[in-house]
Amino acid sequence: WFIVPVPKATVQSLVPFPLITPNYNDVTLFPHGFPAGSHPVVYNTGYQNDIRMISLRIDSLMGAAITVPYTDRIKDGKTPFNYPIRNYIGGTNGQDLMSIVPSTVGSVEGTTIFPGSFEPDNDAFAPSSTKSGALTARVQQIILPNPLSGPALEPTVFDFNFENADAPIYTERTFKALINQPLILNNGLCQRNPYYFNETFADTKLREGNVTVVGPLAGAAPRQLAGNFFNEGGFSGNGEMIGYNPETCPTAAARADPAAFGL
Repeated sequence: WFIVPVPKATVQSLVPFPLITPNYNDVTLFPHGFPAGSHPVVYNTGYQNDIRMISLRIDSLMGAAITVPYTDRIKDGKTPFNYPIRNYIGGTNGQDLMSIVPSTVGSVEGTTIFPGSFEPDNDAFAPSSTKSGALTARVQQIILPNPLSGPALEPTVFDFNFENADAPIYTERTFKALINQPLILNNGLCQRNPYYFNETFADTKLREGNVTVVGPLAGAAPRQLAGNFFNEGGFSGNGEMIGYNPETCPTAAARADPAAFGL
């Protein structure tokens, strides 16, 4: 996960609900404050073992998203939700088209998901080929997949180039508080998908690096978000995500687990 500050007016132009201004004076979330006039946009990519896909003989998938936390879905001025700008899902080990069925099912159930191609496609990130100790990850949008000849076009959506953070910009709690806000679906409902990092294999690390956002092509990042963002704060870890059934948005917010937010 990486947090990128984006002008608030730009973010608001992409979100059909009001935005909530976080408490940037809370040093447990924003120990160095936050750029004035900006709003956080969260980018993530990762490797997923999803037990819900076992019946489809799919052992693992790649996933990525661009989300806007602190979205005021129920318009009470204080209850934060995540608004999905883009969601991507991809196959592993060169099997890009393995994502077609899961992306279709997810879109039917309220989350618009685009099939994607990932580098690497067998782990969340890979060693950089240009800098020792650095890591990289890349997400591409598959357009017009052809089962005979393969994907016709794969425009890059975003990529990460990063290292361990010597002086972290954020805290682990920052990321837990942002990524675990209930997700707004496109069918009028919301969904809790909390991540927990309390196992011995969590291997959580705060990161720092560059985020390149590319657009616009069909399904790729909106042009308003395109750019090169340097020295941004990130977080990685092996988490356990629990996906709940869709609920009304007030119910999803009321049932959110404070422990998932690092409280």
